[in-house]
Amino acid sequence: MERIILDVDTGLDDAAALLLAAGLEELHIEAVIATAGNVGLSKTLENTLNIMETVGADCPVFRGADKPLLRDPVEAGDFHGVTGMDGPTFGPRVLQHVQEENGIDALIRLLKENPHQLTVVSVGPLTDLALAMAKEEGIALLAKEIVIMGGSFSYGNVTKVAEFNTYADPEAAQIVFSSGANITLFPLDCTRTVTLTKERLDAYRRKAGRATEVFAACMDTYMANYEKKGQGWPQIHDPLCVAYLADPTKVECESAPVAVDIEEGTSYGQTVKLTADDTSKIRIARSIDIPWFWSLVERALDTLS
Repeated sequence: MERIILDVDTGLDDAAALLLAAGLEELHIEAVIATAGNVGLSKTLENTLNIMETVGADCPVFRGADKPLLRDPVEAGDFHGVTGMDGPTFGPRVLQHVQEENGIDALIRLLKENPHQLTVVSVGPLTDLALAMAKEEGIALLAKEIVIMGGSFSYGNVTKVAEFNTYADPEAAQIVFSSGANITLFPLDCTRTVTLTKERLDAYRRKAGRATEVFAACMDTYMANYEKKGQGWPQIHDPLCVAYLADPTKVECESAPVAVDIEEGTSYGQTVKLTADDTSKIRIARSIDIPWFWSLVERALDTLS
């Protein structure tokens, strides 16, 4: 069983990633850290607590960074809504509340207590990881693996060349990508290939259970916002990082060093593959077994029902 720490900026596809992680028997969630990203920290934290309450999880939820390292915050409410997770409604929480310990300190503590045993799944800006690395030298090397949704090696989704998570904190991404840690990266080039159709969503909607209800409500909003923008079926980015850990053989990867453009200008936040040299290489996901991925989603929703 993979023991994971999830670092999320919970919007609609982050919610799907959390539901998937909670419903797969191959994974055990040790902790969740909410960071600013899709919307501000107060909203991503609230969304995270509500999703973890929905699945009945007893793992701790921590408060991460409330702003990028250097740049002004950018948000993605046009895709995720004003709350960052428009669609589902939630009642009072019984199980979940935010922990007093800061999320960056918790990440450092957990990795030091469990060296090479915990995988960090980061599907938002990489600010929390970068702050942990600045505070505790070599901490990223204690992770069994760091799985990241971010970057693009073709075209972006927030600028012509930059993907949102990397663009939201390019300096943090550059620190993490150059850390020498064991990293697997899911860029837009891979995640764009996995889309949710109305027919599939309707099939999931017919399942019983609160988790499925929340999933469907999230995806209704996500789908509507993609349609408004004329961008086709919604792309299911973040859950791919979770699915990969259930069976890495279902993902085809290549290896290359990766850098982030942190100079002001039109290419700010762009990820680039470097020529192989002594620089640490990162596994870059190129494709995933899509029918298998959707079978995992179905199984997780069945488990949570």
